Amino acid sequence: MVIKLWDGFIRGFHWLLVVVLAGLWYTGGNLDYLDLNGTVIEFVDLHHKLGLVMLALIITRIIWGVFGSQPARFSQFLRGPKAVIAYLKSPFSKEHLTHNPGGGIIVVIMLALLLAQAVTGLFTDDAIFFRGPLANTVSNEMVSTLTSYHKQAFDFILIVIALHIVAIFVYLLMRKNLITPMITGKKTLSTTTEKPPQQRHGGYGFILLAVNLFWIFWWLG
Repeated sequence: MVIKLWDGFIRGFHWLLVVVLAGLWYTGGNLDYLDLNGTVIEFVDLHHKLGLVMLALIITRIIWGVFGSQPARFSQFLRGPKAVIAYLKSPFSKEHLTHNPGGGIIVVIMLALLLAQAVTGLFTDDAIFFRGPLANTVSNEMVSTLTSYHKQAFDFILIVIALHIVAIFVYLLMRKNLITPMITGKKTLSTTTEKPPQQRHGGYGFILLAVNLFWIFWWLG
């Protein structure tokens, strides 16, 4: 049985997140310049703009996780401690429509870490190239603390990403493909009794993303 699982916005969000994260990783560790058709752009400025895009993406995903398509809602894949423990004891014994209980926790942790990273970036000050747009709203001590967090927390994000990638390959070894549904939006179920989940058109998600990009860049760009 083939069903429509992931809407267009969720798929677009996922791959945009990969691109933006890669850009943030590269520009965050590079203080050189980028020359685009004769226009010189400081990497720190590009890093700031990518950070705002990240903030818009995460805010939109959180809203979509409440009002979006059924598979994308947190209520569909967040489970209590008992369900998580049961899954960890026997991770491949049951087919899950969306994220399994362990994967659902990872999704929330990742979103929380990325949101914290994007928000703290607004308060950072490297004392050389960049001062965040909200750094003047807090004390210098708080700026120093948030700057330190922003520099160190990305390592935790990389760890969560690594766990995510490892889990994908483990599932592939168990002949459970998690990649194709995130590309095509469709998933093949082994049972015909599963009711297809309710969907919202992904275009609404992209409209919401555009709105969030507008006000974020207007305020903080």
